[in-house]
Amino acid sequence: MHAAAIERIRTQRRTLAVQWARQIADNPGISTAWRDPDRLNKHIHNGVECLLEAITTDRVEPFAEFAARLSQEAFALQVPVHDVIRVLMSIKPLLLELLQDPTAEPRFDLATLQWLDRLISSGILEGIRRHEHHRERRAVTSQEQLEGLRDRLRRQVVVDTVTGLHNANYFAIAVRREVRRSRRFNRTFTLGLVALDEDEEVQEAWGDETVRGMTLRIAEILVRATRQVDLRASLGGGRFGLILPETPLEGAFVLAERIRQAVEQCNFAPPDLPYPMTQTVSVGLACFPQDAEDDRGLLARLEEALARARGGRNTTVAAASS
Repeated sequence: MHAAAIERIRTQRRTLAVQWARQIADNPGISTAWRDPDRLNKHIHNGVECLLEAITTDRVEPFAEFAARLSQEAFALQVPVHDVIRVLMSIKPLLLELLQDPTAEPRFDLATLQWLDRLISSGILEGIRRHEHHRERRAVTSQEQLEGLRDRLRRQVVVDTVTGLHNANYFAIAVRREVRRSRRFNRTFTLGLVALDEDEEVQEAWGDETVRGMTLRIAEILVRATRQVDLRASLGGGRFGLILPETPLEGAFVLAERIRQAVEQCNFAPPDLPYPMTQTVSVGLACFPQDAEDDRGLLARLEEALARARGGRNTTVAAASS
Protein backbone atom coordinates (compact mmCIF):
# COMPACT_ATOMS: atom_id res chain seq x y z
CA MET A 1 0.00 0.00 0.00
CA HIS A 2 1.27 3.50 -0.87
CA ALA A 3 2.74 5.54 1.94
CA ALA A 4 0.23 8.35 1.31
CA ALA A 5 -2.67 5.92 1.74
CA ILE A 6 -1.17 4.55 4.94
CA GLU A 7 -0.72 8.07 6.28
CA ARG A 8 -4.33 8.90 5.43
CA ILE A 9 -5.54 5.88 7.42
CA ARG A 10 -3.24 6.86 10.27
CA THR A 11 -4.57 10.44 10.48
CA GLN A 12 -8.20 9.37 10.05
CA ARG A 13 -8.12 6.34 12.34
CA ARG A 14 -10.31 7.91 15.03
CA THR A 15 -12.95 8.84 12.48
CA LEU A 16 -12.64 5.38 10.98
CA ALA A 17 -13.19 3.78 14.42
CA VAL A 18 -16.31 5.88 15.06
CA GLN A 19 -17.78 4.97 11.67
CA TRP A 20 -16.95 1.29 12.14
CA ALA A 21 -18.55 1.18 15.58
CA ARG A 22 -21.66 3.01 14.35
CA GLN A 23 -22.00 0.64 11.41
CA ILE A 24 -21.87 -2.37 13.73
CA ALA A 25 -24.30 -0.88 16.24
CA ASP A 26 -26.79 0.00 13.49
CA ASN A 27 -26.67 -3.45 11.91
CA PRO A 28 -29.95 -5.20 12.87
CA GLY A 29 -28.40 -8.61 12.34
CA ILE A 30 -25.67 -8.09 14.96
CA SER A 31 -26.24 -9.63 18.39
CA THR A 32 -27.42 -7.16 21.03
CA ALA A 33 -24.61 -8.39 23.30
CA TRP A 34 -22.21 -6.42 21.08
CA ARG A 35 -24.14 -3.17 21.11
CA ASP A 36 -22.85 -2.18 24.52
CA PRO A 37 -21.03 1.11 23.73
CA ASP A 38 -18.10 0.57 26.10
CA ARG A 39 -17.40 -2.96 24.90
CA LEU A 40 -17.90 -2.03 21.25
CA ASN A 41 -15.71 1.08 21.33
CA LYS A 42 -12.94 -0.79 23.15
CA HIS A 43 -12.83 -3.53 20.52
CA ILE A 44 -13.18 -1.25 17.52
CA HIS A 45 -10.45 1.20 18.57
CA ASN A 46 -8.20 -1.76 19.22
CA GLY A 47 -9.16 -3.21 15.83
CA VAL A 48 -8.25 0.02 14.00
CA GLU A 49 -4.86 0.13 15.73
CA CYS A 50 -4.20 -3.51 14.78
CA LEU A 51 -5.33 -2.74 11.22
CA LEU A 52 -2.93 0.19 11.01
CA GLU A 53 -0.08 -1.91 12.38
CA ALA A 54 -0.80 -4.64 9.83
CA ILE A 55 -0.86 -2.15 6.94
CA THR A 56 2.27 -0.39 8.15
CA THR A 57 4.30 -3.57 8.62
CA ASP A 58 2.76 -5.38 5.63
CA ARG A 59 1.91 -8.30 7.94
CA VAL A 60 -1.55 -9.79 8.51
CA GLU A 61 -0.74 -11.17 11.98
CA PRO A 62 -1.72 -8.07 14.05
CA PHE A 63 -5.18 -7.95 12.49
CA ALA A 64 -5.55 -11.74 12.78
CA GLU A 65 -4.74 -11.51 16.49
CA PHE A 66 -7.40 -8.83 16.89
CA ALA A 67 -9.90 -11.14 15.15
CA ALA A 68 -8.90 -13.96 17.52
CA ARG A 69 -9.55 -11.82 20.61
CA LEU A 70 -12.84 -10.67 19.13
CA SER A 71 -13.87 -14.26 18.48
CA GLN A 72 -12.85 -15.29 21.98
CA GLU A 73 -15.11 -12.70 23.59
CA ALA A 74 -17.90 -13.53 21.14
CA PHE A 75 -17.70 -17.16 22.24
CA ALA A 76 -17.80 -16.17 25.91
CA LEU A 77 -20.88 -14.02 25.25
CA GLN A 78 -22.47 -16.83 23.18
CA VAL A 79 -22.40 -14.60 20.11
CA PRO A 80 -22.40 -16.67 16.88
CA VAL A 81 -19.21 -16.73 14.83
CA HIS A 82 -20.93 -15.22 11.79
CA ASP A 83 -21.30 -12.00 13.80
CA VAL A 84 -17.50 -11.91 14.05
CA ILE A 85 -17.32 -12.30 10.29
CA ARG A 86 -19.78 -9.45 9.80
CA VAL A 87 -17.74 -7.15 12.03
CA LEU A 88 -14.52 -7.94 10.20
CA MET A 89 -16.03 -7.57 6.74
CA SER A 90 -17.71 -4.26 7.56
CA ILE A 91 -14.35 -2.48 7.73
CA LYS A 92 -13.61 -2.99 4.01
CA PRO A 93 -16.20 -0.55 2.53
CA LEU A 94 -15.21 2.07 5.10
CA LEU A 95 -11.55 1.75 4.10
CA LEU A 96 -12.40 1.94 0.40
CA GLU A 97 -14.52 5.01 0.98
CA LEU A 98 -11.69 6.62 2.92
CA LEU A 99 -9.11 5.86 0.25
CA GLN A 100 -11.43 6.80 -2.60
CA ASP A 101 -11.56 10.43 -1.54
CA PRO A 102 -10.80 12.40 -4.74
CA THR A 103 -8.58 14.80 -2.77
CA ALA A 104 -6.36 11.94 -1.62
CA GLU A 105 -3.47 10.81 -3.73
CA PRO A 106 -2.74 8.19 -4.72
CA ARG A 107 -6.06 6.40 -4.84
CA PHE A 108 -6.31 2.68 -4.13
CA ASP A 109 -5.33 0.30 -6.90
CA LEU A 110 -5.72 -3.43 -7.59
CA ALA A 111 -2.80 -4.31 -5.33
CA THR A 112 -4.45 -2.39 -2.48
CA LEU A 113 -7.72 -4.25 -2.99
CA GLN A 114 -5.92 -7.58 -2.98
CA TRP A 115 -4.05 -6.64 0.17
CA LEU A 116 -7.26 -5.64 1.97
CA ASP A 117 -8.93 -8.87 0.89
CA ARG A 118 -5.99 -10.90 2.19
CA LEU A 119 -5.95 -8.95 5.44
CA ILE A 120 -9.66 -9.37 6.12
CA SER A 121 -9.63 -13.00 5.01
CA SER A 122 -6.82 -13.77 7.44
CA GLY A 123 -8.84 -12.18 10.22
CA ILE A 124 -11.95 -14.17 9.32
CA LEU A 125 -10.03 -17.45 9.19
CA GLU A 126 -8.36 -16.77 12.53
CA GLY A 127 -11.68 -15.78 14.07
CA ILE A 128 -13.28 -19.02 12.90
CA ARG A 129 -10.27 -21.06 14.02
CA ARG A 130 -10.31 -19.52 17.50
CA HIS A 131 -14.06 -20.00 17.79
CA GLU A 132 -13.72 -23.69 16.87
CA HIS A 133 -10.84 -24.05 19.30
CA HIS A 134 -12.92 -22.73 22.20
CA ARG A 135 -15.88 -24.82 21.17
CA GLU A 136 -13.74 -27.97 21.18
CA ARG A 137 -12.27 -27.04 24.55
CA ARG A 138 -15.73 -26.49 25.97
CA ALA A 139 -16.85 -29.84 24.56
CA VAL A 140 -13.83 -31.54 26.15
CA THR A 141 -14.46 -29.76 29.44
CA SER A 142 -18.13 -30.71 29.36
CA GLN A 143 -17.21 -34.32 28.66
CA GLU A 144 -14.69 -34.32 31.51
CA GLN A 145 -17.27 -32.81 33.85
CA LEU A 146 -19.80 -35.40 32.75
CA GLU A 147 -17.30 -38.21 33.33
CA GLY A 148 -16.48 -36.73 36.73
CA LEU A 149 -20.17 -36.63 37.62
CA ARG A 150 -20.57 -40.23 36.48
CA ASP A 151 -17.57 -41.27 38.56
CA ARG A 152 -19.02 -39.55 41.63
CA LEU A 153 -22.37 -41.21 41.07
CA ARG A 154 -20.70 -44.58 40.62
CA ARG A 155 -18.73 -44.05 43.81
CA GLN A 156 -21.88 -43.11 45.69
CA VAL A 157 -23.43 -46.39 44.53
CA VAL A 158 -20.49 -48.64 45.51
CA VAL A 159 -18.38 -46.67 48.03
CA ASP A 160 -19.02 -45.87 51.67
CA THR A 161 -18.63 -42.10 52.08
CA VAL A 162 -17.24 -42.31 55.63
CA THR A 163 -14.43 -44.82 55.18
CA GLY A 164 -13.84 -44.85 51.43
CA LEU A 165 -14.25 -48.63 51.44
CA HIS A 166 -16.85 -50.42 49.34
CA ASN A 167 -20.37 -50.35 50.77
CA ALA A 168 -22.86 -53.07 51.68
CA ASN A 169 -24.52 -53.09 48.25
CA TYR A 170 -21.24 -53.68 46.47
CA PHE A 171 -20.18 -56.31 49.02
CA ALA A 172 -23.23 -58.45 48.27
CA ILE A 173 -22.59 -58.16 44.52
CA ALA A 174 -18.90 -58.96 44.94
CA VAL A 175 -19.65 -62.06 47.02
CA ARG A 176 -21.95 -63.36 44.29
CA ARG A 177 -19.32 -62.65 41.66
CA GLU A 178 -16.55 -64.35 43.66
CA VAL A 179 -18.72 -67.44 44.14
CA ARG A 180 -19.21 -67.71 40.36
CA ARG A 181 -15.51 -67.19 39.67
CA SER A 182 -14.35 -69.70 42.30
CA ARG A 183 -16.89 -72.29 41.17
CA ARG A 184 -15.77 -71.92 37.55
CA PHE A 185 -12.05 -72.28 38.30
CA ASN A 186 -12.46 -74.71 41.22
CA ARG A 187 -10.98 -72.28 43.71
CA THR A 188 -11.57 -71.58 47.36
CA PHE A 189 -12.06 -68.25 49.11
CA THR A 190 -13.05 -67.04 52.55
CA LEU A 191 -15.44 -64.34 53.74
CA GLY A 192 -14.84 -62.39 56.90
CA LEU A 193 -17.25 -60.31 58.96
CA VAL A 194 -15.70 -57.92 61.50
CA ALA A 195 -17.92 -56.14 64.03
CA LEU A 196 -17.45 -53.84 67.01
CA ASP A 197 -18.31 -55.68 70.21
CA GLU A 198 -19.94 -52.75 72.00
CA ASP A 199 -21.07 -50.46 69.18
CA GLU A 200 -24.51 -49.74 70.68
CA GLU A 201 -23.08 -49.02 74.12
CA VAL A 202 -20.40 -46.72 72.68
CA GLN A 203 -22.95 -44.90 70.57
CA GLU A 204 -25.26 -44.34 73.54
CA ALA A 205 -22.42 -43.20 75.79
CA TRP A 206 -20.34 -41.10 73.41
CA GLY A 207 -22.46 -40.44 70.33
CA ASP A 208 -22.20 -40.93 66.58
CA GLU A 209 -18.95 -38.97 66.23
CA THR A 210 -17.06 -41.39 68.45
CA VAL A 211 -18.37 -44.41 66.54
CA ARG A 212 -17.45 -42.65 63.31
CA GLY A 213 -13.87 -42.14 64.55
CA MET A 214 -13.59 -45.79 65.55
CA THR A 215 -14.97 -46.88 62.20
CA LEU A 216 -12.31 -44.87 60.39
CA ARG A 217 -9.49 -46.33 62.49
CA ILE A 218 -10.71 -49.90 61.98
CA ALA A 219 -11.00 -49.25 58.24
CA GLU A 220 -7.34 -48.15 58.25
CA ILE A 221 -6.36 -51.34 60.09
CA LEU A 222 -8.20 -53.46 57.53
CA VAL A 223 -6.49 -51.74 54.64
CA ARG A 224 -3.04 -52.22 56.17
CA ALA A 225 -3.64 -55.85 57.12
CA THR A 226 -5.10 -57.12 53.85
CA ARG A 227 -3.73 -57.58 50.34
CA GLN A 228 -4.52 -55.45 47.33
CA VAL A 229 -6.59 -58.25 45.81
CA ASP A 230 -8.73 -58.54 48.93
CA LEU A 231 -11.99 -56.63 49.06
CA ARG A 232 -12.86 -54.57 52.12
CA ALA A 233 -16.34 -53.15 52.70
CA SER A 234 -17.97 -51.01 55.36
CA LEU A 235 -21.41 -52.47 56.02
CA GLY A 236 -22.68 -49.90 58.52
CA GLY A 237 -23.32 -50.24 62.24
CA GLY A 238 -19.65 -50.87 63.03
CA ARG A 239 -19.52 -53.92 60.75
CA PHE A 240 -17.02 -54.68 57.99
CA GLY A 241 -16.94 -57.33 55.30
CA LEU A 242 -13.90 -59.03 53.81
CA ILE A 243 -13.55 -61.13 50.65
CA LEU A 244 -10.26 -63.03 50.58
CA PRO A 245 -9.76 -64.68 47.16
CA GLU A 246 -7.66 -67.84 46.89
CA THR A 247 -7.51 -67.99 50.68
CA PRO A 248 -8.31 -71.17 52.65
CA LEU A 249 -9.80 -70.99 56.11
CA GLU A 250 -6.48 -71.44 57.89
CA GLY A 251 -4.92 -68.39 56.23
CA ALA A 252 -8.06 -66.33 56.76
CA PHE A 253 -8.06 -67.25 60.46
CA VAL A 254 -4.50 -65.98 60.85
CA LEU A 255 -5.43 -62.72 59.15
CA ALA A 256 -8.58 -62.33 61.26
CA GLU A 257 -6.58 -62.77 64.46
CA ARG A 258 -4.08 -60.19 63.28
CA ILE A 259 -6.89 -57.71 62.67
CA ARG A 260 -8.59 -58.49 65.99
CA GLN A 261 -5.38 -57.99 67.94
CA ALA A 262 -4.54 -54.76 66.08
CA VAL A 263 -7.92 -53.30 67.04
CA GLU A 264 -7.53 -54.47 70.63
CA GLN A 265 -4.16 -52.71 70.89
CA CYS A 266 -5.37 -49.51 69.23
CA ASN A 267 -6.05 -46.42 71.34
CA PHE A 268 -9.09 -44.46 70.18
CA ALA A 269 -9.32 -40.78 71.07
CA PRO A 270 -12.96 -39.60 71.16
CA PRO A 271 -13.28 -35.81 70.85
CA ASP A 272 -15.11 -35.42 74.18
CA LEU A 273 -12.82 -37.62 76.24
CA PRO A 274 -9.59 -36.32 77.81
CA TYR A 275 -8.05 -39.80 77.62
CA PRO A 276 -7.94 -42.51 74.91
CA MET A 277 -10.13 -45.59 75.09
CA THR A 278 -9.85 -49.13 73.74
CA GLN A 279 -12.35 -51.23 71.82
CA THR A 280 -12.54 -54.80 70.61
CA VAL A 281 -14.01 -56.56 67.60
CA SER A 282 -15.23 -60.05 66.91
CA VAL A 283 -14.72 -61.80 63.59
CA GLY A 284 -16.79 -64.45 61.83
CA LEU A 285 -15.44 -66.53 58.93
CA ALA A 286 -17.06 -68.69 56.27
CA CYS A 287 -15.25 -70.54 53.50
CA PHE A 288 -16.33 -71.51 49.98
CA PRO A 289 -17.14 -74.25 49.07
CA GLN A 290 -17.12 -76.23 52.31
CA ASP A 291 -19.48 -73.92 54.22
CA ALA A 292 -21.89 -73.27 51.34
CA GLU A 293 -21.95 -73.47 47.55
CA ASP A 294 -23.88 -70.28 46.86
CA ASP A 295 -23.67 -66.70 48.04
CA ARG A 296 -26.84 -66.74 50.17
CA GLY A 297 -25.83 -69.81 52.06
CA LEU A 298 -22.31 -68.50 52.54
CA LEU A 299 -23.53 -65.16 53.93
CA ALA A 300 -25.91 -67.00 56.28
CA ARG A 301 -23.06 -69.15 57.63
CA LEU A 302 -20.98 -65.97 57.99
CA GLU A 303 -23.65 -64.27 60.12
CA GLU A 304 -23.94 -67.37 62.30
CA ALA A 305 -20.17 -67.41 62.86
CA LEU A 306 -20.16 -63.73 63.79
CA ALA A 307 -23.04 -64.19 66.23
CA ARG A 308 -21.10 -66.94 67.99
CA ALA A 309 -17.96 -64.78 68.04
CA ARG A 310 -19.79 -61.79 69.50
CA GLY A 311 -21.28 -64.06 72.13
CA GLY A 312 -17.79 -64.51 73.52
CA ARG A 313 -16.53 -61.02 72.52
CA ASN A 314 -13.09 -60.25 71.15
CA THR A 315 -12.69 -63.55 69.37
CA THR A 316 -12.61 -65.15 65.92
CA VAL A 317 -15.00 -67.95 65.06
CA ALA A 318 -15.32 -69.96 61.83
CA ALA A 319 -18.61 -71.29 60.50
CA ALA A 320 -19.84 -74.48 62.17
CA SER A 321 -19.26 -76.68 59.13
CA SER A 322 -15.58 -75.66 59.12
